[in-house]
Amino acid sequence: MSRTTKRTRKQAKKGDAIKLTIREVEREKDGRTWKTFLVQGWKEDGKWQRKQFKDRQEAERFVALKTVELENEGRSQRLMLCPLDQQRLDEAVRAFDALGEAYTLEDAVSFFLRHHRAPDYTISMRDALRRYLDERERDGLRPRSLSSIKSAALKLVEHADNPMVHEVTSESVEAFLRSLRAKDGTNRATLKTWNGYRIVLNKFFAWCAEADVTTQRPWTFENPIPKVRKFSQRQVREQQAATPATTSPEDVQRILTVLMRWQGGIALRYFSYLYFTGLRPDELRRLSDRETELVNLKTGVLTVPADISKTREARQVHITKNLREWLKVAPGPIIPKNWDFIFKRVRKHFRLSHDEARHSFISYHVALHRSVGDAALQAGNSETIVRRHYLNLHPAEEGMAFFSLVPDVKRRRAVVDGKSAPKSQALLKAA
Repeated sequence: MSRTTKRTRKQAKKGDAIKLTIREVEREKDGRTWKTFLVQGWKEDGKWQRKQFKDRQEAERFVALKTVELENEGRSQRLMLCPLDQQRLDEAVRAFDALGEAYTLEDAVSFFLRHHRAPDYTISMRDALRRYLDERERDGLRPRSLSSIKSAALKLVEHADNPMVHEVTSESVEAFLRSLRAKDGTNRATLKTWNGYRIVLNKFFAWCAEADVTTQRPWTFENPIPKVRKFSQRQVREQQAATPATTSPEDVQRILTVLMRWQGGIALRYFSYLYFTGLRPDELRRLSDRETELVNLKTGVLTVPADISKTREARQVHITKNLREWLKVAPGPIIPKNWDFIFKRVRKHFRLSHDEARHSFISYHVALHRSVGDAALQAGNSETIVRRHYLNLHPAEEGMAFFSLVPDVKRRRAVVDGKSAPKSQALLKAA
């Protein structure tokens, strides 16, 4: 009986990083003999593994793939034709490792190219804003609108230290909007203010991203604003005051009395229009140079053309009886010299908010006539807005008192005159 030869494990050299070996083995069965190639020397789940192949080339290919896999600590690898050299492949591997599961390499490259690749023509935000305002002015945008755009955009310029247009990101804009404060300098700005700034900046960056040969645009490859948070109208309304600020009939009477006597009645004509027509301050300012053309006392109609109206839609306002009386005694133009100083002084003295006179007109009109539709037509608002904010804000008696205020020239004061009172639908009694 022949002595069994002791089999020994063939091991790789100690200097090798990976200990995979190929051993030729002779097999015998049913009188047949053949050779196989056994690959061994790696562990899976803590157990030694081995695998046999029919020919050496197949075994060598397996060893090559398995070696790469083990050298990269379990990272799955594939051998394929690639145009990248080893240095670039190594850079790609490091990039994948740095990104992890948070972002794809394509996302990272896309973000970098949008925000860090300079376009053919680069420009600072301050210079871009100047060109933008010039173009909007040529388009016929009103001075106040231009001023609002300039004010909002310049705040971002100062906050971000005048960056290049293509460097502005959604994150930097959000940081700027979060830094906005109310007039007290402490509390955060309202959601309405946030949305307003967002609208202005969105139009500016959209313009910067447009292709235009004359200005060498685009100056940025992407508008960053669409990704910036926008608050819903419901959220804005919930934060706003429950009711708009209005002036009581007694306070209106006191205000008009003081204005009749102050500096020869220099501000009386302006505030008479403001309280008894519901015009917006900016609309009244634009109308002032065309008063003779647009105010027809014969027909009792004040026309607000589209180029004066805030909504760019023409409308007509009924001239009430008491307003006629005020226009007879109010001297001079609607907007006298040094008007900004005078207007601010009157508002500060009587503590009037920006649109308080307009809010008063609409709310007392609805109270007196119970017509949301007519109030909306004259004020240039939608019926929805009038119904939501002004309906049932005041009783009909206060509406009657408001529209009965007329000047008493002899006593130089405002008085309630029942003869000038309009007919009230709200006070009609059923027979």
